[in-house]
Amino acid sequence: MRASRWIVVAVTAFTGVAAPAAEAATLTATFTTTANGGNYAPNNVVAVWVEGPGGTFVRTIGRWSLARTQHLVAWNLKAGAGDADAVSGATRSNHVAPLTVSWNLTDKQGQVVADGTYTIRMELADANSNTAAQNRQGTFTFVKSGTMQVQSGLANGGFNNVSITFDPAGATPPPTNPPPSTPMPPSGGGPDAGVGTSSYDAVEGGCSAGGSTGAGLSVAFALLALRGSSRRARRRSGNR
Repeated sequence: MRASRWIVVAVTAFTGVAAPAAEAATLTATFTTTANGGNYAPNNVVAVWVEGPGGTFVRTIGRWSLARTQHLVAWNLKAGAGDADAVSGATRSNHVAPLTVSWNLTDKQGQVVADGTYTIRMELADANSNTAAQNRQGTFTFVKSGTMQVQSGLANGGFNNVSITFDPAGATPPPTNPPPSTPMPPSGGGPDAGVGTSSYDAVEGGCSAGGSTGAGLSVAFALLALRGSSRRARRRSGNR
């Protein structure tokens, strides 16, 4: 009689679960523009920027201009000559398409701004303006906090259909595959429940959660199936 074969099945799975990075807060504004009766209308240039408390300049978040940028008088006074942030496009040829700007709530130095009330400034020029009063000027506010804020249907200074959405998105989402808080034993008994002992020798396996920080989860499970000497002994006794 041929000897029984050894059958070994081993399965090891390693799963690392890291906490997802917190999503950055965002602000999005969409709006339409209107002509101001300038000498090169309907062509127009537009700038959008953010001011903090007291009117301090924070950052340019949108600009559609090339050759006539100097006629965006209010924006130039705030941003300063040579500000190259957020060039969204060239001089516009009409007012048909709505414009959209996005901001990640950081200043010119890349630092996240503090919570508080901020002003979105919009300026449009369609003439060789040399004073801010000659241009379209729109002003809108929002509050940076831990709460989402949605404003729609706004209009001011020739800027219409304005919608502003602030999404804090600052909370870290939970892991997509979190480990169980308490290991649960197999149903029906102790650690060897469900593993036959008459013809198999079980090799102890288990689970371990690596690291006190919970940054990862390692799972190892091993099963060894063996037709051992006890079965051969029974067969020999039956042939006597």
